[in-house]
Amino acid sequence: MKKDDLNAELNSPELQESNDSLIVLDSNDLIVSCNEKARQLFLLSHLPIDKPLLLEYFWFELDMRVFHLSEFKCFTGKTIKLMLVSSGREAYQVSVSVETFHLLGQPYFCLLVRRGSGELGDDKVSSDYLMAKALSADLQRDLLELYYQPQINASDGSLYGLEVLSRWNSQEFGQVAPDDFIALAENFGFIAELDLWVLRHACQQLAKWRKQKINIPRVAVNFSPFSFDYPNLKNIIRFVLSDNAILPSSLVIELTENKKIRSIDYFSDMVNAIHNMGIDISIDDFGVGYSNLKRLLRLPVSQLKLDRAFVNGLPQKASKNLTESVLVISQSIGAVSIAEGVESQEQFDCLKKMGYEVIQGYFFCPPLPKSKLETWLCQKVC
Repeated sequence: MKKDDLNAELNSPELQESNDSLIVLDSNDLIVSCNEKARQLFLLSHLPIDKPLLLEYFWFELDMRVFHLSEFKCFTGKTIKLMLVSSGREAYQVSVSVETFHLLGQPYFCLLVRRGSGELGDDKVSSDYLMAKALSADLQRDLLELYYQPQINASDGSLYGLEVLSRWNSQEFGQVAPDDFIALAENFGFIAELDLWVLRHACQQLAKWRKQKINIPRVAVNFSPFSFDYPNLKNIIRFVLSDNAILPSSLVIELTENKKIRSIDYFSDMVNAIHNMGIDISIDDFGVGYSNLKRLLRLPVSQLKLDRAFVNGLPQKASKNLTESVLVISQSIGAVSIAEGVESQEQFDCLKKMGYEVIQGYFFCPPLPKSKLETWLCQKVC
């Protein structure tokens, strides 16, 4: 079979009359041909294949995640049930049958996409997809904003550093909570792009502040476990630092351990490689969720951040005992102890008396946009 014959077959009158979409992928998971039904459904004639933040259209409901084109080859000779989000605002249940064939000695994969009877236009899958699509578009247009929360040395009240936080105010969806849009970026596969966007803009801003003689010792940027799979991550971070004339010691990478870490070996190797550049590694939200003492043996931890859940209960005995236990762990591995979520004088006094070195929370300052943070810094220094 030749390619011209393949295109003719996919667009034959018989297939045109059916409601089935046919898509052909090559061995690199790129779309090389499709029938008119697929073209209309996915708007493939306008598909920006070269865009790095391209959202794919299939949703694996069982795992609540995007089902990537690269996964179909694992289902050759089988049929898989998925959700499909069309180029419009509709979501459908579909079955996708996968068959393989060879053309000029090369393997190809044919997807027969058959829609179910139920349209799910108001389904959460559809709304999540649309929100993720809006987020990726705003990210490419630099429409997100950075906020900064000061971290204070408990001993003398001086500035230890700033945690950098992203905020998204969507024209379509309004102010979206960080936990919500970060989860969207993870589920739809572009969390690394979001994390690196924050890193670039945070380093650019730090460089500007230093040129203005505003002393910011360090900035801390959050990275999702997914981001450590990003190609060439270490060199990208090195380039961002060099491009802004920032020493690695001025950057902290904060990470939260959780079940999303795909390979602990690869994850640990990448974290160690970044640390070996001179960048501090901070474990965020320690003491809850998937915190793992065993992993502390494999990670070069420079900071240990006590989760706010323990701070909220201070000075009650149970919270106090657990907070002291985390401090002991921090001291035993030589990490700087940081308590976040501090909101009262009583909490601050308790943490300082225990020996916590750095305090972060509304007691000192909430997260602020650049201009308001500069005013706060001026008032503090002046």
